[in-house]
Amino acid sequence: MKPQGSEAIAPQGDAFESALQRADLKLSKHAVRRLDSRQIHLSEADQTRLGQAVSSLEKKGARDSLVLMGQHAFIVNVPSKTVVTALSKAQMNEHVFTNIDSTILLDQ
Repeated sequence: MKPQGSEAIAPQGDAFESALQRADLKLSKHAVRRLDSRQIHLSEADQTRLGQAVSSLEKKGARDSLVLMGQHAFIVNVPSKTVVTALSKAQMNEHVFTNIDSTILLDQ
């Protein structure tokens, strides 16, 4: 059962949805809007890496995490495997991240 207010459909279409389902990730409505408005497009490989990062965080007991991946940042609720929001590098310079208990850095 997916958390209330989350969607499995992303602005990138069916390929993005398939990759998220394989990674067992969901997108909140807020994240869907942010991905679309910030024109953040991820390759299937990036989506797989995001899912692997969440799995690693889950093993460490993380709850709300910042995933830094190349030019993008994602806030993820790890127990529900839900991407809460997404930012590009330009937006990262203007934001303070609060209420996170962990961060994972992924190489390009």
